[in-house]
Amino acid sequence: MNNILEQLYFGEIRPEEMIVPKNPEYRTLNNEISNLKEQLKMRLSNHEMELLEETFDLIGKSCSIYSSEVFIYGFKIGVLMITEAFANKG
Repeated sequence: MNNILEQLYFGEIRPEEMIVPKNPEYRTLNNEISNLKEQLKMRLSNHEMELLEETFDLIGKSCSIYSSEVFIYGFKIGVLMITEAFANKG
């Protein structure tokens, strides 16, 4: 098995695919979104539904960009903490 940096480099580690929120509210919210979306499908025209789907896609992309930035920031903070811990050792 490759070391962790090699695994990350070669795409063997994909943190975004491993994270499943454990907060019970997460599943509830997603179920509510799905239910509301189904209700809208029955009421909206095809064109309006396409606009809604496009909106959901854009929101998903926006959330993905935000999540990756949060991950990177958290990773950097972790590295800084480790660096500080080793620098102040003893």
